[in-house]
Amino acid sequence: MKKVLGCAFLVSVLAIPLVSSAADFRFGKQTSIEANETVATNAYLGGGSVVSAGPVSGDVLAGGGNVFVNGAVGGDVFAGGGNVIVLSNVVGDVRVGGGTVITQGKIGGDLIAGGGQVTVGGPGIGGDAAIGGGSVRIDAPIAGNARIAGNDVYLNAPIKGDIFVQANTLTLGKSAVISGNLSYKASKELVKEDGAIVNGHISFEPRVEQKATAVGIAAIISIWVLMKFLALFVCALIVGLTFKRYSKAVIKKAAERPWFEIGKGLVAFIVFPVASILCLVTLVGIPFGILGLFGFAVTLIFMWIMMPIVVGSVIYRYFTKRELEVSWKTVLLGAFVCIVLGIIPFIGWFMLLLISLLSLGAIVTVEWEIWKEWR
Repeated sequence: MKKVLGCAFLVSVLAIPLVSSAADFRFGKQTSIEANETVATNAYLGGGSVVSAGPVSGDVLAGGGNVFVNGAVGGDVFAGGGNVIVLSNVVGDVRVGGGTVITQGKIGGDLIAGGGQVTVGGPGIGGDAAIGGGSVRIDAPIAGNARIAGNDVYLNAPIKGDIFVQANTLTLGKSAVISGNLSYKASKELVKEDGAIVNGHISFEPRVEQKATAVGIAAIISIWVLMKFLALFVCALIVGLTFKRYSKAVIKKAAERPWFEIGKGLVAFIVFPVASILCLVTLVGIPFGILGLFGFAVTLIFMWIMMPIVVGSVIYRYFTKRELEVSWKTVLLGAFVCIVLGIIPFIGWFMLLLISLLSLGAIVTVEWEIWKEWR
């Protein structure tokens, strides 16, 4: 545990600006800023469904299954989720990613968007745009330059700067007016509808299949790490705050006897699946084996969710000298530690393994005590 705490010290220092800055934090299954509310600081929102309908003077950082931003934003918007919809006017930049991404408000700064389907509309983008997706449609004017990558790209708005497109198919709609140069890589030449205008030079390069570049791989890994962090943080926050009493019981067991609980977690990790597989060998035990493997899989998922709750609370108590607690601060710190350890080869992975076994052992202990009380 000392090694874990020592590594977490550096991580916690890096996290101080985030957790200490003035902001409005809201998390839950359904999180919202009502239309009649006004947030004078930054807003950090997380949950299964996130709605920001009221005006926010600062930045909006949101993550969840569905994210809907409809209130005016005085700073930047940073959002990720299954579906991300930004209908409001944003003074600063917008950085969004999700399965489906839609922007319809006026964006004063730059737009960075990525998703399976990306639709950009509204009054326009005041800066540059960098967009990637399976299907990309641009109906909003762009004041700066644009870089777009996708399978099918449809441009149907004025773009004052230069534009670079990499796609399978590229179509310029009747409202497309490109003041700068157009450079594109595609499987075939672009389709230009009547009314489309390109004032600058058009450069076409046939698209060929090639291996992923180091930059592309780094971008994919970065997005994956970010989405993993958001998923872990949101899941742990919901579980931790919804089942706070249970979470505190698990944390207490982990903090009292860490090495004992690590050993118990190791035994459980080995015994449960082996016992279930042995049950599958016998005809009578097949239902129990299937049930055991299913229960073990669910337990591992729950262990993954409990890890940031446990380690965040222990580290927070170590540095603040306070009682063990479960709050957005401890869960945020714990999720950050787990993600950082996960990208550190060998030492980080080993520490993460210890945290996993510690959480599993504490969960088994608490569940056993609950079962004994029910008896």
